Amino acid sequence: MTLGEIQQLVARRRYRYSRKVRDFIEDCYFDEEDLVHCILSATTIHKRERDELGQTVHRMKYVILGRDTHGRPFYTVGKVLRGSTG
Repeated sequence: MTLGEIQQLVARRRYRYSRKVRDFIEDCYFDEEDLVHCILSATTIHKRERDELGQTVHRMKYVILGRDTHGRPFYTVGKVLRGSTG
């Protein structure tokens, strides 16, 4: 999966976040737009790692470095899953 493909999924709001991320949002550490901005502002995938659960497309998870909505460095780790519609 390329960064461009991941960015397209995010731009089309085709994502969900984990309970851990939801807790951070609810505790006001950052908001959903920071996550979106991080991915859309990224220029490269920093690291690819094996998904230990093996449920993802290509069995990988992706570490993406970008910027939050205030321009500060921000990182996210994500997995690409196949939904019921592909």
